[in-house]
Amino acid sequence: MERIDKQLLNTINEHFKHFDQDFLRQKPCRISVDKVLEKIKNNEKILIVDIRTEFETQLVGYTYKDSINIPLNKLFEEESIKKLLEYQDKGYELIISCHSGARTIVATAFLHLLGIESAKSLEGGIAAFADAVKP
Repeated sequence: MERIDKQLLNTINEHFKHFDQDFLRQKPCRISVDKVLEKIKNNEKILIVDIRTEFETQLVGYTYKDSINIPLNKLFEEESIKKLLEYQDKGYELIISCHSGARTIVATAFLHLLGIESAKSLEGGIAAFADAVKP
């Protein structure tokens, strides 16, 4: 335990200790593809934040006007957090996306820990998004 930052551990514990079954059933910090499509249709302020690697985004990417790529390994750099806070301060809801939605759940929880409460994890990721919009 000597190698562990106990203050950081306590902060993380305080944040995650209420993530019990009842809380998770409410799907906090998550948003469905249908809800995102509805928000796009209604011209609501959303920013799709794609946290996949550069290689992944070269293969399949978003062309939505309000989307940015910040790979997960750079998401928690000060510059990235400042950028997300700027969008949040402008009233944007941040839709965090990856391939399947697995990475975004954890990333979104930590963004909330930092005070970025407008972040939502896209359920099913870009794969579900692609399924929902294909003809």
